[in-house]
Amino acid sequence: MSRPGLAPFFEAHAVAVIGASGNVSKVGGSVLANLRAAGFPGRLVAVNAARPVVQGLPAVPSILDVTEPIDLAVIAVPAPAVLDTLKQCVTKGVPAAVVISAGFREAGEEGRARETELRAWLREAPLRLIGPNCLGWIRPGQRLNLTFAPGMPAAGTLGFFSHSGALGTAILDWSREHRLGFSLLASLGNQADVDETDLLGALADDADTRVILGYLEGVADGRAFFAALSAAAARKPCVLMKAGRSLEGARAVSSHTGALAGSDRAFDAAVRQAGALRVTTLEEMFDVARALVAGRTPPGRRVILLTNGGGLGILATDAAHDVALAVTPLPEPTRARLSAVLPPHAATANPVDLIGDATPSRYGDALQALAGESASLVVMLAPQAATDAAGVARAVLGATRDWPAPVLGVFAGGARVHPGITVLEDAGVPCYPFPERAVRALAHAVALAEHRRRRRPAAAPVSSVDRGRLSTAVAGARAAGTLGILEGAPLLEAYGIDVVTVRLARTPAEAAQVARALGTPVAIKIVSPDITHKTDVGGVALGLAAAEVAAAAESMLVRVGRARPGARLDGILVQAMAGGSVAELLLGMVRDPQFGPLVMVGFGGIFVEILGDTATRLAPVDAAEARAMLGELRMAPALRGFRGRPAADLDALAETVSRFSRLVSDVPGLLELEINPLLATPLGARALDVRGRISGEETP
Repeated sequence: MSRPGLAPFFEAHAVAVIGASGNVSKVGGSVLANLRAAGFPGRLVAVNAARPVVQGLPAVPSILDVTEPIDLAVIAVPAPAVLDTLKQCVTKGVPAAVVISAGFREAGEEGRARETELRAWLREAPLRLIGPNCLGWIRPGQRLNLTFAPGMPAAGTLGFFSHSGALGTAILDWSREHRLGFSLLASLGNQADVDETDLLGALADDADTRVILGYLEGVADGRAFFAALSAAAARKPCVLMKAGRSLEGARAVSSHTGALAGSDRAFDAAVRQAGALRVTTLEEMFDVARALVAGRTPPGRRVILLTNGGGLGILATDAAHDVALAVTPLPEPTRARLSAVLPPHAATANPVDLIGDATPSRYGDALQALAGESASLVVMLAPQAATDAAGVARAVLGATRDWPAPVLGVFAGGARVHPGITVLEDAGVPCYPFPERAVRALAHAVALAEHRRRRRPAAAPVSSVDRGRLSTAVAGARAAGTLGILEGAPLLEAYGIDVVTVRLARTPAEAAQVARALGTPVAIKIVSPDITHKTDVGGVALGLAAAEVAAAAESMLVRVGRARPGARLDGILVQAMAGGSVAELLLGMVRDPQFGPLVMVGFGGIFVEILGDTATRLAPVDAAEARAMLGELRMAPALRGFRGRPAADLDALAETVSRFSRLVSDVPGLLELEINPLLATPLGARALDVRGRISGEETP
């Protein structure tokens, strides 16, 4: 059935607190007190079975006794009573509820059973639910505080959701100190109904939200999350942090909420591919949020640094270099304008150094001289004997009012620069204590803007698939279960992927016959379902003439038999040697339990584990996205040719990656597939070896 939307959470006019208490140290008492303290303008109903008046409000014993419509119920009753309370809400036509009560899957076997029952009921219920086991929901612009946390954040344009309630309380406290405003602050708890995917869609539609932030500990449905994030990121900047990046962190997530953290690599690929930003610390998240919330879009990677201290300028320049921002010299006309208003010893190239005795008017004059430059701006101040930090801040605001690109402040120091920080941040200009943080935040804003500019439609199906050949290849692969090149090559060839010619020989003598038929130098490789890395056991010999093959195959069988005496040996592969490669790549796929098939490309061959140079995406990808993957590799310059070596055909290579990604998306039950090596050549790309696994089932 189609579920109702989330509008009651965003536009509530009548709220009932079920479990309301006169004791504000209790959850139900704290929620009611917060609603009243926030000045909620709508109708407020206290539900308490024992008291007729709670915190000065008339109370009713049950939600069933309420006579007027209720948009949203907050439930703070013991866990065993939650489901019956929700059923009463449905009886009264309440469309939405926030369940703060704990005692569900995070609380042992009994709690897990309770949550299983709740989830089953919710699937058919005409009610949407936040929680259980959550901090609650805050809509500052509506003066709606449905939490038991102290205080209320300022209204603003940041929409923040969190899988951790404790983190939410910390951010609440921090945001007040830094004058950061929110359109929403939501703690999702156990997500028995509404989850991160639902919130992404709702925040994308919310007119009060300019930037979407999220702290996650897992993802309920990887592909649904990816679709929602892609749609949201096309409309608004999205910045996410996911815990559980390490094995230890993943275990901590599981013990925290009973949820699975999921594959970190898959999550990272989804965020990158959707056009969102992933950060690794809360400091980084809110640093970039402050840069984004002003709404100015970076025109490119160019940045102008303005400072009154050479040290700050040098640190900012180094930081910009580290994140690929361009601190390029200013053009001569601009430098001439600067020279006309600055002291003789001031530096006018970029960074622009106003020198230590810079006054507010000098800052203003320099910024006026920079008008017309197409670049983001970082304005820095180090306190000197006569520094007027507030005056400098006012000069910055006045001179950059019409500056179209982002303007960031760095006021380094403590109490002496604090008045200036307050002036800037009250006016919506983010200010940072150190240049590195400002530059990193700007770089993130630039990356988000770049992705939105180059956003492409979803990958189109590959048109040249031989469906008849594919059906035969899949049947053969399923029968085998474990795939080598003999079983994998037909799958690749059905999608137009070039595979180096290969034949199976059962004996050394037969291998020699095959070599003579191929008529070129050959490679021979052991065939065994028990041996993954053939080179490690002496199971590969290269560049053999036909006359050498029989003896080489005999020696190989002896070597492998000694190295792996228990392995099953099914014969010898004979393969034409493929020359002229620029690089050996790995092109692989695994099926993630949450996100489905992931495709990975990187520098491969026998050094793949050592190099660790890979890029990952959710399959499928189009050729343009595949080209972007290749560009992310540290060894990418090797593909473009260097020191007289030829370049690979990058268009053909990207097309191969795209076709492979479509293959692994189209074939259900394909658990793993890997081409290693994939030879990148000036004329295209050729698969040299294949391995993988496929289930016998026809469903993913």
